[in-house]
Amino acid sequence: MNHGEMNHGEMNHGPATHRDLVEASLSNHRDHRDNAARWLAIEVLLSDEPALADDDLAARLHALQDRLETQTRQRYGLT
Repeated sequence: MNHGEMNHGEMNHGPATHRDLVEASLSNHRDHRDNAARWLAIEVLLSDEPALADDDLAARLHALQDRLETQTRQRYGLT
């Protein structure tokens, strides 16, 4: 096993590696696909110039994105 690799269920007590963070992110996306889909939909809309031309829509999309981020942080005890 390479440095930083973990077996399923094994805890890495050193600093988190990029691989660890990617694995945790993928696991969270699998466990919460509905939130991941919402986040992605918001990201797509926020990259659309006509959508961004509507200031009210852009503000609401940013607010929704903030709310999803807050919910995710709360779910994992980060707030």
